[in-house]
Amino acid sequence: MNQNDACRIEPHPAGRALEFIAYQWPATRGLGSDWPIAPGAVRIDATGQPELLHFAPGRWLAPGPGPALAAFLEAAERAGAGTLVEVTGKWDRLDVYGIDAGRVLASAIGIKAVLAERSCAAVTLFDCPAILAGRGTKFLLWVQSSYTADFMATATRVRAALPPPD
Repeated sequence: MNQNDACRIEPHPAGRALEFIAYQWPATRGLGSDWPIAPGAVRIDATGQPELLHFAPGRWLAPGPGPALAAFLEAAERAGAGTLVEVTGKWDRLDVYGIDAGRVLASAIGIKAVLAERSCAAVTLFDCPAILAGRGTKFLLWVQSSYTADFMATATRVRAALPPPD
């Protein structure tokens, strides 16, 4: 197996994205029970994909929101819980997967510690701001788009430099 098979980095086409920023935190006035409120909590859609990521205190990312999720977020904004911001173009999604995926990312941060008690987190990977979700051999990243090329170049170099897995 070559290193490219042991860790694949797959970009996804940019799609619509929204961020919701609560006016007060940890107060949750105006947020319903369907919100992932716990630090690092993720709400999963019917296809098993993250649809609402609580990546930082009082901040959620909705990558590729469908009409129902967009309406849900708009209702929270109307209820005075926070503000909804269109961030299409801010984040690029990258899937990092394979038996060496964790090793590649662990060369930048203590990935097991970061995700020990949470499903997602705002992190800096190879000096690139990102939102990280996942475990084991599959991780989803939303890298700030102006950093994506640098992230890809560095992660590719790290992947090539890894010794073979035990």
